[in-house]
Amino acid sequence: MHSITDFKSFYETALQPNLAELETSRKTIASKIKLYGLIGIGIGLAFMAFKISAWPLILAGVGLFFFYQYHAKQYRHSYKTKIVAAIAQAHGLSYNHLACISRGDYDRSKIFTTRPDRYWGDDLLTGTVDKTGIRFSELHTQYKSGGKNKSYHTIFRGIFFIADFNKHFIGETFVLPDVSENVFGSTLGGFFQKMNMMRPQLIKLEDVEFEKNFAIYGTDQVEARYILSPALMQRILNLKKKFNTQVALSFIGSHVYIAITINKNLFEAPWLFSTADNYNQLEEFHTYLTRFVEIVEILDLNTRIWTKE
Repeated sequence: MHSITDFKSFYETALQPNLAELETSRKTIASKIKLYGLIGIGIGLAFMAFKISAWPLILAGVGLFFFYQYHAKQYRHSYKTKIVAAIAQAHGLSYNHLACISRGDYDRSKIFTTRPDRYWGDDLLTGTVDKTGIRFSELHTQYKSGGKNKSYHTIFRGIFFIADFNKHFIGETFVLPDVSENVFGSTLGGFFQKMNMMRPQLIKLEDVEFEKNFAIYGTDQVEARYILSPALMQRILNLKKKFNTQVALSFIGSHVYIAITINKNLFEAPWLFSTADNYNQLEEFHTYLTRFVEIVEILDLNTRIWTKE
């Protein structure tokens, strides 16, 4: 189900009945919140008018907040398990809105050298595209700065994607956004790339456009050049253009790990005080899932030119 036409048909036949049910529930909850809010404010103002105390107004506000949080959580759960899960299933994917890519998988990728102090995510999707197993989820990792004013800073936020590569790599190869060359140019940028002590040796390739966009590091020069054929380099460039954002990859073990920077939550329920049946939002879910599934095609991962050792 890749085309918008197919999705519209799916929306009308499979999603709208559940959306109508959710919308009825949402309206009931929203009406109760508004009613209880008005009652609470009225009682609080009456107490204040008679100079009794402001505490009833404060307590009413706290109670209303927890009432909203509870019902909003239930609404989000219903929306994700009934609507987002159905869209995922239509793309051949299993969906768990409470799970994410494990910390172990994240660490094994070695894409990020900074150790995260905060690690969380959701919306785990798993499946098989023809011959290739895939799994991906939203992730947000942060580190804590030192000093007197400690604060958290983002290491990565976006979609973390893992796919089988049908080849067991002996070494480790990294394709990372080339910030140095973009900022300082090829000569000075190349110097800073070589000075990256957290990475294995820098590998220079002959593809000028690829070198402008990525810095390549690897523990095995021969294997890295074997993996990064001219065809695969072009496909990685196409992947970056497809998402129009920073993309980082590593080839380790028998997997390709891909970190796609996206600075927003992708599969969230609408606000409780807006309609559940938002077609544009649902079409966006479909578009993103289509793009993630198409990574297998873009990188040509189903072509078995190697066998696992």
